[in-house]
Amino acid sequence: MRIIDDWLEDWISERTNVLADDVVSLSGRLRQSALDEGYSLKTLDHASNGDLNRYVRRAVVHRLIAQSAIAPVTPPPRDTSFLNGFV
Repeated sequence: MRIIDDWLEDWISERTNVLADDVVSLSGRLRQSALDEGYSLKTLDHASNGDLNRYVRRAVVHRLIAQSAIAPVTPPPRDTSFLNGFV
């Protein structure tokens, strides 16, 4: 059996087209998958720092931001040419 942290990370990363409002449903499926794989709910709870819904929500939001063309993870370089050497 794999380490729960690795399994959890892989399980979440394999989910595509997940929206932020799907978190509760996704958490329920994650719990069931963990049980099916032989992990206890206590182990899953520990791996998610005691709040599986929050853990999943953060992972989903992080993915949505990373994939967004509107809110890039790394901002573009600033144009400071207008300062003309006054920096």
